[in-house]
Parts: sequence; C-alpha cells; structure tokens
Amino acid sequence: MGRSGFGRVLAAALAGLLAACTAAPPAPPPPPPPDPAAACLLGLDQRHLVYDRLKDWHTPEGCGIEAAVRVKRSAFEWNRPALMSCLLATRLADFETAVVQPAAERLFGHHVRKMTNVGSYDCRNIRGTHAERMSEHARGLAIDLTGFELDDGSAVSVRRDWHGNGPKSQFLHQVAKGACQYFSVVITPNGNALHQDHFHLDLGPHKYCRD
Repeated sequence: MGRSGFGRVLAAALAGLLAACTAAPPAPPPPPPPDPAAACLLGLDQRHLVYDRLKDWHTPEGCGIEAAVRVKRSAFEWNRPALMSCLLATRLADFETAVVQPAAERLFGHHVRKMTNVGSYDCRNIRGTHAERMSEHARGLAIDLTGFELDDGSAVSVRRDWHGNGPKSQFLHQVAKGACQYFSVVITPNGNALHQDHFHLDLGPHKYCRD
C-alpha cells in the first residue's frame, strides 16, 4: 500500500473513531409503569388517614380486595375500623370533606367528629334484588354508614332521624344527595326495607342513587 493509500485508511479510521466518540449516548430505558396501589396509598397519606396496609387476597368465590387497607380514622373518628380497598377509603375521605362536613356546618353550626359504620368487607352476594350478583362488599368497595356524631356530643342516626323535617333529617338527606357525586350506588331508607338503618355506598359498575 502506498503512502497516500495508507493515509486515506488512517484518516478513515480516525474519522470513525471521532464519530463513535461524539455519537449520542443510548436512550435510557423507559420508566417502569406507575404502581396504582402505591399512588392510592400516597393519596391516603396526603389526606391524613390513619390505616394499616394489608396483603391483597382473592378467594375462589370471587371475593377479595385490591390495595387492601384497614381504616381506623379519616377526616373523622370512626366507631370501628373497617377493611376496604384503598379506592373506597380515598373516596370516603373526599366525601367527608366536601359533603358531610359542610352540611353539618350549614345546618348545625358544628363539625362532625365521628362517623359510625357497620362494616365494609363481607364475602357475600347482594341481599334482596339481584341476589345473583356478588356484592361490592365482597370486593371491599362498599360501606354501610349508620350515623354521625357532632362536636357538641349530639348524634345523628339514619334509623331515627331520616324521616322528618328537622335539621337532622335535612342533614341526612343532603349527605345522601351529595354522596351520589362520589359513589356509584347510594341506597338510603327510601330504597328498601333492608336499608332502614343505614346508607349503603359503593363503587361498583352499576349506577343507582336513591336519596
């Protein structure tokens, strides 16, 4: 190879080396997809709920909970902890802040300090109409509320105060109506005989609001 040929080869090699040195680095791998459960739990922390994170589970019957939590208190004290999905806990906290507390302030001039419930998770079918369907309680996506306690010690009971014209009845009706903005299904004592003492709230696929 002549000197000029060798020079051309050397120049080509140097050009290739320089090109390799100046080439853009490879693109970083895409970030992992977000974890819905982690994002939901972060939302609970931001809303200052007190809860225990539990292991998710599923049963052969179709029961079980995704992003399972046991809520001890939310915006209010609770009369008892309730086992439910993180999604339901989030929706309850928003409902309490946006609907329940403002209604109490308007009608009573007091704050709600406690919310009473008779449970959330229950591995069973719907009772009454559509008994062939699995209840949203079986997925931790439903809760039954029986009443509220105000910061002056007075109590508001679904069983005792739903029917009537006084401020307690007005409060319960306003709360039930507002619940329809946050839950798929809202069943009150107007719904059927099975709900004479509580509100049923759930996040299932079906829509029904009977305030």
